[in-house]
Amino acid sequence: MFEYELVVVSRADISEEARSQLIDRVKKLIEAEKGEILSVSDWGERELAYQIKKNTKGFYTIFTFRANSKTPRVLNSKINLIEELLRHLIVRKGED
Repeated sequence: MFEYELVVVSRADISEEARSQLIDRVKKLIEAEKGEILSVSDWGERELAYQIKKNTKGFYTIFTFRANSKTPRVLNSKINLIEELLRHLIVRKGED
């Protein structure tokens, strides 16, 4: 099992309740692929470097999780279907 970080940028104009439901949805996706969530960190609302889908601000959330090597590919395809997300990125953390 490898350790990964998933950064998601959601639209800033959604409600706090919708944002927490979105975070829960992403958690469930990770757990459905037999991933173990280590931490979830909210970075809050930030200005985007460039406009994405007519949005100039986004809400950043970082998930740290442990999973097998096939999980990121499956997560990418499922996360692409979530309309409230502007961008996401999954990276494998380095070897210690």
